[in-house]
Amino acid sequence: MTDFETDGAVERYPLFPMGALLLPGASLPLQIFEPRYLMMVSSSTRENRPFVIMVAEPGKDRSGQGCLARIVDFNQQANGLLGITIVGAQRVEVTAAAKDVTGLWWGDGVPSAEPEADPALEMRAALRYQPLLDALLEHPYLADQVGLQLDSPRGSVHQLMVWLPLERELKESLLAEDSFLQRCALLESALAELSGSLESPD
Repeated sequence: MTDFETDGAVERYPLFPMGALLLPGASLPLQIFEPRYLMMVSSSTRENRPFVIMVAEPGKDRSGQGCLARIVDFNQQANGLLGITIVGAQRVEVTAAAKDVTGLWWGDGVPSAEPEADPALEMRAALRYQPLLDALLEHPYLADQVGLQLDSPRGSVHQLMVWLPLERELKESLLAEDSFLQRCALLESALAELSGSLESPD
């Protein structure tokens, strides 16, 4: 269990809806500049508490899916802004979301199921995407990213999903899916569709 995994009880978390996908074990660098998020990062660091990354703001029913994030690195960007790197700890279902006086979203979060699968099937899924992951790792910016966990099937595939420029709808589907193997199937379908569109003369 990581520092930020919970025992299944509902807890209140600050929410960061930013259009990006974060999954357990995946690393993501962020540039922070809005005052509400600078305060969030400061509080998270001071209290050793996670916040939740969401693809989009909570819906009209004040709910959504997200992933608990822990900060693993700080740096000052060349433009003077704060840079942080986060690692996904656990997917959570968010409910009862509301904004505080600063405009920061908060929501109740309960851990989503993350069932184990056959290790051999998980390894096979990871090997399926290894050539694509290796190609991305040729870029020094990605290879040098802090917090990479590429030594496990889930860590490597989740990192690939975070790095790929996926459509928002697919990001939300990957985040909402409990089954790791089904997440792989969703990605496979999207990549096959993309490949087909690139090969089409139209």
